Amino acid sequence: MVRDNCNKVVVQSPKQSHAAEPQSPSEPSEEHREQIPNRAESRELDLLHWVKNNCEEDAELWEVTGADSDGLPTHLRPFTSEAEYKLVKSTYQQLLQSDYYWGSLTMEEAHGKLKNAPAGTFLIRDSGQPDVFFTLSYQSDDGPTSIRIQLNKLHFNLFGSQRTFPSLFALLTYYTSSCCKLTVPFRIHRPEGLKQMCRRAFVGMFGADRISTLPGLNKQVRSYLWAYPHPI
Repeated sequence: MVRDNCNKVVVQSPKQSHAAEPQSPSEPSEEHREQIPNRAESRELDLLHWVKNNCEEDAELWEVTGADSDGLPTHLRPFTSEAEYKLVKSTYQQLLQSDYYWGSLTMEEAHGKLKNAPAGTFLIRDSGQPDVFFTLSYQSDDGPTSIRIQLNKLHFNLFGSQRTFPSLFALLTYYTSSCCKLTVPFRIHRPEGLKQMCRRAFVGMFGADRISTLPGLNKQVRSYLWAYPHPI
């Protein structure tokens, strides 16, 4: 089951049924402290260096062009507004970069892929219903389950839940939090590509809002990061 919070169940599968670390006895001298490297800063610099030197290459491996860039899944209902069209188009384009969007996978096919996966494993696919854009399929405690992802007034929610989100990825971020039941995406490519892992690590460490302002990143690298600015 997916939970709206730590205590409230939102959607059920059809099958019902540290203590603080002790303080060091003595603090290092001021001179010694100055010699201790800032490990977090070092990791950030290492990641920036890796992105700068590796994500500039082979742009054709990640850029989405042509029909994939401008098109949308053909089953989609008519859009209610230009804003809804832009939201769904942006969501679709980012899903193409996510590696857990399986496109026009049927419910039976999705459940077949998830049946041996650990509980909480999930994927996103096209909905089989003409009035719904996307569906979340995941491995629940009772087996594979699918839930419609509804879009109303430019906000997404899971069927049966009143909790809404401004983006599909905000929804996934919430439901993959420690209080909820989703854990890891069921990716198309396993193991996940190194560049994609680096991008997710970058966004998780710095945040999407810093992609445009961090120094040392050229236009191509920033475009790669903006193509999927989510840590999931």
